[in-house]
Amino acid sequence: MAAKSRQFPDEMDDNADDIGMSDADLEALMSGADAPSPGKTIAVEKLEPGERIEGNVIDVRAGEVLVELDGKHHGLIEEEEFEEDEELPLPGTRIKASVIRYDAAKDMVLLSVGKARKEVFWDDLRPGSLLEARVTGTNKGGLDLDIKGVRAFMPISQIDIKRIEDATPFVGKKFRVEVTQVDKADQNLVVSRRALLEKQALELKGNALARLSEGEVLKGTVVKTNHHGAFVDLGGVEGLIHQSKIHTWRKETGQNEELEVGDEVEVEVQRVDTERERISLDLRRGVAVNWSASAASYEVGEEFTGWVSRTSAEGVHVSLEEGVEGIIPRETVLNLKDVPIKGDIIRTRIAGIDPEKKLIELKPIE
Repeated sequence: MAAKSRQFPDEMDDNADDIGMSDADLEALMSGADAPSPGKTIAVEKLEPGERIEGNVIDVRAGEVLVELDGKHHGLIEEEEFEEDEELPLPGTRIKASVIRYDAAKDMVLLSVGKARKEVFWDDLRPGSLLEARVTGTNKGGLDLDIKGVRAFMPISQIDIKRIEDATPFVGKKFRVEVTQVDKADQNLVVSRRALLEKQALELKGNALARLSEGEVLKGTVVKTNHHGAFVDLGGVEGLIHQSKIHTWRKETGQNEELEVGDEVEVEVQRVDTERERISLDLRRGVAVNWSASAASYEVGEEFTGWVSRTSAEGVHVSLEEGVEGIIPRETVLNLKDVPIKGDIIRTRIAGIDPEKKLIELKPIE
C-alpha cells in the first residue's frame, strides 16, 4: 500500500493570496520550519550518493514530494520511499533525506528518506536503548528480528529468564528489547529481551516485599516443593511454607499429600526479612482449590470480566471466580499500552487452557 496523500482546503489558497505569500511559504511559517539560508547554494553536481541533506517540502503531487534545498535547487522523493500507510509530509515540513544521485538533465537531486532514517537510527543507537522489535525468524544461535527495517540478532540465552530450548514459537511476535551491542560499521545489532524481564522481575519483587506485613492474609500459587517445604508465589516474590507446617509432609521423601505445584492456597505472612529477601508463611487450611473441577466449565474463546488479583514474574493474574485464576502472560503484558494493576476490573478472552499446568491463559479485550 502506498503512502497517503493529504488534501488541503481551498480557503488556505485564498488566505495565502491576501497576505502576499505562496502556499509553501505560508505552510513553512505555520509549521515553524526553517527556510534554507539565502545565498547558501549547494553544489549539487558534487553531491555523493548516501550524503545526508535537508530541505523544505514545497509540493506534493502525483506520488512525488518536491523539496527545496537551497532556494535554487530542488530534490525529489518518490512516494515509495515512505512507509506503508504513512501520510506524505505537508508542504513546509523540514525533512531529512539521503542523496541517491543528481539528475543533470532534470536539474534535480533524487533523494531517499529510507536511507536517511536508517542513518539516524544507527547514530541514535546506544547500549541500553529500548526498542520495539518483531521476530522474523530463527537461526542456530537465537532469533532474527526486524527493528525499523534494520536486522537485529537476539541470542537464545537472551530470549527469556527461563531456559529456551526451541525458539520457533517466538516467530511473528512483537516485544520490547534492550540494545546490548552496536557496531555501525558492520551493521551489527544485538539485543536482549531477558534484560528487560529481569528488571521487571526485580521491580515486582521489590514492590512485593515493601507492601507485605506480618499477619497479612494472602492468596498465592504453589510454584515449587522440596525438602524445605512449599514455595508460594505471592505476586512477584515467593514465600516459604516450612515443611514443619505441612501436616502430610514426609521428611524422608520431601513430598506431601496436601500441596501440589499449581495449587492456589491462602496463607498468612509470619515473617518478612527484607534484607535476606525471605518470607515465612503459614498455610490456612481448607482453602486449597480443586482446580480441574472448577476449570472444567471454561472454554477457549469465552469472554469474562474479572479483577486483577496480583502480578508476578509470569504476568498479570485475573480472578475469574472463587478459586480460579487466569493469567495474562508477561510477553503479552509487555506489549500493552496500559498495564493492569491489582484491583483493576478487566475484560478478557480465554486464549488457552492447560490442565496439566493448571493454567488458563487470557488475552485482554481492548
